[in-house]
Amino acid sequence: MKQIRNIMLMLVALVLATGCIKEDYDDCDNVTIYFQYLADGDTDVLYQYMSKVDLYVFDEGGHILGVGHYNQDELSHFAAKPSFKLPVGKRYKVVAVGNAYDATEVVNLQATSFDDIFIQHPNWGSGDPVTSHDHNYMGQKEFFLPGGEGVMYRDTVTLYSSHIDMQVEIHGLPAPGTRADGIAYQLSLENSNAQTSFNNAVNQDEKGTLYPDLVWDDTEQCYRTDDLAVFRMDCDGILSEDCCEHTLVLTEKATGKELVRGNIYNYLQYYDDEIDVTLQEAALPISITFHGVNVSIELPEWVIVDGKPEWN
Repeated sequence: MKQIRNIMLMLVALVLATGCIKEDYDDCDNVTIYFQYLADGDTDVLYQYMSKVDLYVFDEGGHILGVGHYNQDELSHFAAKPSFKLPVGKRYKVVAVGNAYDATEVVNLQATSFDDIFIQHPNWGSGDPVTSHDHNYMGQKEFFLPGGEGVMYRDTVTLYSSHIDMQVEIHGLPAPGTRADGIAYQLSLENSNAQTSFNNAVNQDEKGTLYPDLVWDDTEQCYRTDDLAVFRMDCDGILSEDCCEHTLVLTEKATGKELVRGNIYNYLQYYDDEIDVTLQEAALPISITFHGVNVSIELPEWVIVDGKPEWN
């Protein structure tokens, strides 16, 4: 990991704006990149979903040349238009990563294939728990930069979702009250996808366990996750069992007793008419309800359902 950080520190900041003397076009920027995100429609709504975009610039051989960072103010005022200078007559590749905050790091940046460069949680592989991912987005573009004095090349990178909003609520268990040890239950998501490549594809060889934080919702009288995001479960827009090996588990912290275990792929197959995790802004709602000694896993009441019974 230190090696990657050192490489990042050594990068030439090509994506910082340069000066331009009109009489000498050698000093002028010659590339401008625009960002857009269409969500599940046909209108650019990028600034509504992203408050930070990082742009990685590569040469034709896949070697990193530089990285630029664009903040919420620039995005919301449509001022995030990276402008920089590159040698003409060559091909380049750019990758935009949206919303890379404390739950996102880029690894293996020295690789020359986008299949081998990944985003992941900084705790992955460290022994510290991974509680959630950022609400990431990703897009790429390959282009040839022609020559010509004073010519500005313009192109657009369209970003696509790299995450699913997952919402889990748990009904029928005692409230935490004034317990000194806080919430007495641990929710986990086993075999969760741990990495997404710069091609915006989950790494099917890297699976891990997520330990989402639970909060007590006093209004609804239930436990629930708070702002939980997981990496995608589809491959090329199709729900895939290889990309969705997740198992939802609920245990008692004190005893380690397992209270619930459910296969997410089977759950999605059962509720395929109500849940579509292939959407750009995909949501995965799950309600766990204890009825005495019995427990059900079903859609929450606030999801519109035509009388379909719970899934077990």
